[in-house]
Amino acid sequence: AAASWRCRPGGRLDMSHGFVRHIRHNQIARDAYERAVRQARGRARGRFTPTTPRPRRPDQQVYRPRRHVLPWGSGVPHGQGWCPQIAVVLQGDSAEEVTRRVCARSLLEPALRRALCQRVQDELSKRRGTG
Repeated sequence: AAASWRCRPGGRLDMSHGFVRHIRHNQIARDAYERAVRQARGRARGRFTPTTPRPRRPDQQVYRPRRHVLPWGSGVPHGQGWCPQIAVVLQGDSAEEVTRRVCARSLLEPALRRALCQRVQDELSKRRGTG
């Protein structure tokens, strides 16, 4: 049984069958093939064949709103934007009372004040379930 294993003296494997040599030969052939393919690809890249330009699709038009520029005398310093305000609304508060508290902190024109009061009234009625 020991003869079928073909071991050399000293416990080393017998490599006389040539199997590893075939593996090494295949690796060298593969490397040469990959090198040739890479070089061919590099040469193909260098060639440029001009083609007729295809008509391009026009760019999609996108709506860009105009920038709102505040006049210098509008009360808001240049460079500052709109800042949201938070108002605490209690259960028994009326729309006029909430509007008065908000307008005490910021200057609003009468038309904007009426619009704010209407909006607060709508929100309050929505939350109370009466609207």
